[in-house]
Amino acid sequence: MTKRSWVYIDGVAYEKGTDGIPETQSGRSPAVVGDITPFRSTIDGTLISSRSALRDHCRKHDVVLTADLAGLPPKTMQNQAPPSTAYREATRRTIAEVINSRY
Repeated sequence: MTKRSWVYIDGVAYEKGTDGIPETQSGRSPAVVGDITPFRSTIDGTLISSRSALRDHCRKHDVVLTADLAGLPPKTMQNQAPPSTAYREATRRTIAEVINSRY
């Protein structure tokens, strides 16, 4: 029996290997993955030299690798409405005040 797993995005279940979610392994043969090249974290500057250290680092800082997001449907912006006229005018006044206060 083949192992099946799902990814939930915004309450919708996607089975791995279908609906654009890539399957991590085919299940037909074992895969050997080499270790990673050591690098410095851009978050806190620690040296990451193994996959286990990378997993711990991601868990500690609550981040996800970009490669893990490949194949997922894009997330749309929540607020797509243009700013109101009143907001734009207030922003213009604030910018003008900042510029004029410097001279």
